[in-house]
Amino acid sequence: MWYDLVIIGSGGAAFAAAITARDAGASVVMIERGTIGGTCVNTGCVPSKALLAAAAARHDALSQRFPGIATQAGPVDMAALTGGKDDLVAAMRVGKYTGLAADYGWQILAGTARFSGVPDAPVLQVRLNDGGTAKVEAGHYLVATGAAPWIPPISGLAGAGYLTSATAMELTELPESMLVIGGSAVGLELAQLFARLGVTVTIAEALDRLAPFDEPEVSAAIEDVLDEEGIGILTAAVITSVQGDATARSVTIKTAGAPKRELAYGQILVAAGRHPVTAGLNLDAAGVKTGRRGEIITDESGRTANPRIGRPGTSPVARSSSTSPPHRDPRPPPTLFSMQNGRWTTPPCPGSPSPAPRSPQPG
Repeated sequence: MWYDLVIIGSGGAAFAAAITARDAGASVVMIERGTIGGTCVNTGCVPSKALLAAAAARHDALSQRFPGIATQAGPVDMAALTGGKDDLVAAMRVGKYTGLAADYGWQILAGTARFSGVPDAPVLQVRLNDGGTAKVEAGHYLVATGAAPWIPPISGLAGAGYLTSATAMELTELPESMLVIGGSAVGLELAQLFARLGVTVTIAEALDRLAPFDEPEVSAAIEDVLDEEGIGILTAAVITSVQGDATARSVTIKTAGAPKRELAYGQILVAAGRHPVTAGLNLDAAGVKTGRRGEIITDESGRTANPRIGRPGTSPVARSSSTSPPHRDPRPPPTLFSMQNGRWTTPPCPGSPSPAPRSPQPG
């Protein structure tokens, strides 16, 4: 099979690139090994903001400050809350992703892609999820495989088990306590979410303040808010080991100016950063180099060593497709979500394509 553009991945940047290419009359095929839609709709802004809105409603009920008004909030039915979030995600995945592919007339192959051939004539070998293989060739290739949570090499962590930003939003039961490893945007967001759902939460940040890459005044304001909500904060914290299993965990932590101490938590959530998902693509065969964390190496102009292969924001093909700067997460505020007639509703997510209605183009 030969196409003008092959896109590996099916998130917001991948769909924006496909729409742009189809509008220009190019033939497009998209390859996705897992769930269509990428981070935003499946494990990022849509589910997190839906759950944050629910947690905010419970928090407001508990902290009601107006005289003459009585509100209350009981235990959380996490299975029901997660189920409602899943319904929202499924509906948006169809409306904003799979439906758009059909409207614009490009094919989505369900399978795992791997480069073969030589740099001057790269080829993708696709192992199809339903069996068999397909050989795909194109004038240009866009690697839009996104990123995944990075797990620090802490002794005993893997054996004890942990949550990530994705798996935490699949919980059907809440733990009594939780340690969040990482005090940047994702860790802060999820720490406040679970604290507002009734979990005793502590944040451990390796640097000397929360939100360490923002202005110090921002960090101070965040710490004040979280402290007021009862969230524990450990900064300059080094986690040396984890013991236990899925039923009970203890963590050995060293903070500045204090001896090591062992603390018990019902669950551990790792939010220590993300890394590019490029393993297994065999980019070397296409003449594209990757760095230590799997990032695609580009020159000063943003081009890879092979002009036919790019990533969002770094090549002429990809530059028009990037919907957000690298490593930024353009998530809508939680107040954009509402519940109507027992169903979540939300306007378009800024991290995903939302073109004006149009007639389908021929495939």
